[in-house]
Amino acid sequence: MTAAYDYADMHHLVDRLTPTQVRRLRLLVTQDEELSQVAQSLSGAEADDEESVPAGLLALIGSVDGPQDLAERHDDYLRERMHERFGDSA
Repeated sequence: MTAAYDYADMHHLVDRLTPTQVRRLRLLVTQDEELSQVAQSLSGAEADDEESVPAGLLALIGSVDGPQDLAERHDDYLRERMHERFGDSA
């Protein structure tokens, strides 16, 4: 087995895990002395990535509340609201 095969195999395995299984795997990784150091270094890198996103954008994203298909059907929803407010004149 080569390192590239090991990496691809593990990546495929993790992709197939359920969210519960991923949490359990993360717990196992954090309890291992060597692997926990890698996990901590990645956690620090992710925090840096989050800080690079403007706070206003995060606030906007968190404030969107609507149906699950809002992005797909936004034109339909706008059309319906315009019809409700202005009738057929819109």
